[in-house]
Amino acid sequence: MLLPTTFCFMDHYGYNILISAYAKEKMVDEVMHIFTKMRQQGLNPDVANYGAAVNLLSKIGRMDDAMSQFNQMITEGLAPDIIVFTPLISGFCSCGKWEKVDELFSEMLDRGICPNTVFFNTIMDRLCKNGRVMEAQDLFDLMVHMGVKPDVCTYNTLIGGYLFVGKMDEVSKLLDNMVSIGMEPDVITYNILIDGYSKNGRIDDALVVFREMLDRKVKPCVITFNSMIGALLKCGRKAEAKDLFDGIWANGLVPDVITYSLMIQKLIEEGSLQESDDLFLSMEKNGCAADSRMLNSMVRSLLQKGEVPRAGTYLSKIDERRFTFEASTASLLAALASGGKSQEYKELLPEKYHYFLEQGTD
Repeated sequence: MLLPTTFCFMDHYGYNILISAYAKEKMVDEVMHIFTKMRQQGLNPDVANYGAAVNLLSKIGRMDDAMSQFNQMITEGLAPDIIVFTPLISGFCSCGKWEKVDELFSEMLDRGICPNTVFFNTIMDRLCKNGRVMEAQDLFDLMVHMGVKPDVCTYNTLIGGYLFVGKMDEVSKLLDNMVSIGMEPDVITYNILIDGYSKNGRIDDALVVFREMLDRKVKPCVITFNSMIGALLKCGRKAEAKDLFDGIWANGLVPDVITYSLMIQKLIEEGSLQESDDLFLSMEKNGCAADSRMLNSMVRSLLQKGEVPRAGTYLSKIDERRFTFEASTASLLAALASGGKSQEYKELLPEKYHYFLEQGTD
């Protein structure tokens, strides 16, 4: 994106559109250049202009620069609003500077700025992702105390946080709370619950949630199926996973590369190699192309099973599609060659990969 050759006759609104466009592309230097041009034309940036700059700098982790812009706007007599404080505080949460978070939050309240739902959701999300769920709960309680109405996103964030730290009783309380105020869980709520229960080894509870979701006429998405299929396969319940896989189409959805990868990896693992090849062909025929991660994973699984010719077939696909040959795949090739079968493997694998076999014989 190129800077306009002239900035004539632009007002704050016009500059803000331009700044927002560059900020979307994370073009920091261009944003700062616009600020310089504005001042050269006798037009100081306004709160919206500074807000866009602070938001950009905070998102890319340049918190010192974000604070510099924040302080500059105050020096120029401008009063930061909730749109400025939200990304700034969120940015300090992301980099773990909690004292600064408390300081800025106190300053925001001292300035008489009332946090809104978006603010609370944003900060609670950062706290939960950093494992600070009790602080997120405190923020939730403050939110309710201040009369700011939580939305389904608020509950989803806190439910996800408690699932992450394994506090299932708190999850149940939040779900009951949602129901008591007439708020219906959405597909994201159910996805979070299914993923959380699965990761905590509670597969049957995850299945109950999945069935409840369908009973309540909440339409699942592919992510829902992927979480459930992955969990079932992990604990050896392949038949149930296969039923869910077949049921994706019945729900008006199409499996994605993750869905296929889960199923194919399981087939390779149990030695159903022709079935895995057939499913791979079906996947690509249905318009779902394998990505680099999937192909590398398949190659590693096949090599570990001693299926070198088949691994060579998928190695060729990595090469043809100009995908990355992952370091873990290369290491496995070298390790296999150290078993004294380097020459045999060379005859079975594309020439491009002979180098890695030779590394294993050094």
